[in-house]
Amino acid sequence: MDKLDAMHMFVRVVETGSFTKVAQEFATTQPTVTKQIAAMEARLKVRLFNRSARSVALTDIGQRYVERIAPALAQIKSAGEEA
Repeated sequence: MDKLDAMHMFVRVVETGSFTKVAQEFATTQPTVTKQIAAMEARLKVRLFNRSARSVALTDIGQRYVERIAPALAQIKSAGEEA
């Protein structure tokens, strides 16, 4: 899985509030989504989510990050659809 896929997963987790739902969307498992987000956090050297057994919440840096990457991902998707 590449970085763009991981970024898209991250945005979808933010939008859905669920690692499990995103796993279903990407036809993968919840642990795979969790690992992709953890790898992204390791690359960025920041924590994007505060996780508990029942919820997931963005950190402040996670909020800023999603605000920056979501529009870029939407433009990439749009460009692909136009091509």
